[in-house]
Amino acid sequence: MNPPLFAQLKHWRRMMLVLLFCCPYSLHAANTLVVGSKTTVDGGGTTKNRGPSADGNATSMFTAGANQIVIAHSGGLQYSNLKLQLQADTAGNGNTGAIYCAPGGMGGPITLESHFVKAPYSYGGHQLFKTNMTGLYFTMRMYNIYSYATTSTDDIYIGDAAQQSLNLRSTTCASSLGWYQTLGGIVANIDISFYNDATFNPDTTGNIALVSDTSYHYSLKNLSPGGSLVTHTIYQTYNLTNITLSSPTCSSAILAGNTVSKGDTVALGEYSPKEIIDGVAGVPFAINLQNCYRVTNVEVKMTTGAPAMSATLLGNSLTANAANGVGVEIKGLSNSHYAEVALIPNNANSVYKAYVDTTDASNGIIGSGASGSAANQTLNFVATLKQDNNQQIRAGDFKATAVFSITYP
Repeated sequence: MNPPLFAQLKHWRRMMLVLLFCCPYSLHAANTLVVGSKTTVDGGGTTKNRGPSADGNATSMFTAGANQIVIAHSGGLQYSNLKLQLQADTAGNGNTGAIYCAPGGMGGPITLESHFVKAPYSYGGHQLFKTNMTGLYFTMRMYNIYSYATTSTDDIYIGDAAQQSLNLRSTTCASSLGWYQTLGGIVANIDISFYNDATFNPDTTGNIALVSDTSYHYSLKNLSPGGSLVTHTIYQTYNLTNITLSSPTCSSAILAGNTVSKGDTVALGEYSPKEIIDGVAGVPFAINLQNCYRVTNVEVKMTTGAPAMSATLLGNSLTANAANGVGVEIKGLSNSHYAEVALIPNNANSVYKAYVDTTDASNGIIGSGASGSAANQTLNFVATLKQDNNQQIRAGDFKATAVFSITYP
């Protein structure tokens, strides 16, 4: 016999024996994760029980306290520059859903099945879904998914596919077949991002809801655990009843200027009748708009209860020791987008317009969930005493009263 060949055959036979010896171990059953209620079949403890006894239910909210969200008008589909960030926990805050680990089975993934109602759009490669508000849509991102001794690298947009796998890996499990270990709730970071199109009315008010085709928003279940493993479902819902829509707005309007006193009075000075007839310098003042959320355009109108004879002037509201034959003109000064305008009191068509030039760096939320800085804008005016319709000017005290109505179309 040829020695080299004999050595070769012996070597091959040894290799075959090693392979046959190793192969049975590759068929060893995996640990399997299943979900259901926190209550177990046998009432057993966390580390050793007979698995979930029923389905679990979970409801997640944005944050404690009331919050308003502000969304600007759009001529087409746009990101609303608004994101709600929350943490979902299927077992926390009174929720009843938990994840379990059991030895054996097929080790299949937990499947998330979305029941959000699709919108006719996608954005950034992700499907948009409907809210209860016309023209307002959302995406929901899930990431940082974990439970006790259990992690996942998944980062998904829920509903991009009808069913999506959550590949969770646990480092602990029940020690013997037929038993389960309760790991706790499935916890995840959730980002709800909003989008709107031209059909959305920024003046819409009310609570926001995420539209579903059933009584919950998505379900979690191991669809193929294998063997005789007990598996149920967790039904997840998102409650946004503490979130209401607000139209674009500024939280305050403050009168400012060198001659402003008492917060609402502009001192015009003292003049002789001749000085007024010859023309006096106007007195500048400003209205400072603060904390402007998603405001782009500003419109100002003016009304008074004491008009002058001239339709363009504010009249004297005093009766005792009152000056006569004078009124005050209010002009809105030119700004980055619009020309100077003399406001005509009590005239709905007389409008001073401005544009908010400063950056709104807020998250669009008014309330406990607010972050960032909203915009501020200064509206500049000048008030000028003038002769009223060529009337004779008689000396005395003068006080004009005006109400500025500010809107954000």
